Amino acid sequence: MIKYLVSLFKSGTTTPSTGSLHLYQQNQSELQKIINSPFPRGQATGYVFFVQDQQTGNFQIGKTTQIEKRMNGFTVNLSFKNELIYLVKSGNQHQTEAAFHDHFTNKRVKGEWYTLSSENLTWLRTGNYSRFIEDTINDKGIIKEAIDSRRVPLTPKQEEYARSLIHNLEHYEMVSDDIELSKKDLDRLIMYFKFKNKGTIVNMVKEGILKEKSSLRM
Repeated sequence: MIKYLVSLFKSGTTTPSTGSLHLYQQNQSELQKIINSPFPRGQATGYVFFVQDQQTGNFQIGKTTQIEKRMNGFTVNLSFKNELIYLVKSGNQHQTEAAFHDHFTNKRVKGEWYTLSSENLTWLRTGNYSRFIEDTINDKGIIKEAIDSRRVPLTPKQEEYARSLIHNLEHYEMVSDDIELSKKDLDRLIMYFKFKNKGTIVNMVKEGILKEKSSLRM
């Protein structure tokens, strides 16, 4: 099966290119091992795939129950080449896809497309995921509520990024450094800086996350 998947994507050698665009090499034996491994137990078993667009270098993080059929769809529907780089088997593909989207939120280009670095791919291959991602892979029921409510906890790097955005706010600061920021909060901060949507900041003030800076109240 892996030979068939390779034939769908191969467009010559995929070695790192010069400049800002890096095309990553497919590890056929690694993919075959994943495909041959058993699925974790769960109610929605399937794959989360990481496919690189060979034109832009961006990655799609998607999900499927039939990897061969899904990969074939790329070659039929897209005019450019793509490379399957990695797969994760999950007991709940929907939650695991959402968890990876949340993990890489600050690398999102649009939709399901992300700019992933070699460090990101190394981390992905080690399987040393956060407890949140591991729980989705093993289909722990408590995760669904967290995803649905968008109160998804941040990784340390996401937390650092969110706090840096708050630091750059001109008129507001955190009510307390002990507040645990969520994926929803990070999304709202990104929305504010990208579109200057003041409503997102007002809502964070109403929810007790942000307050007007002390220097402005004097």
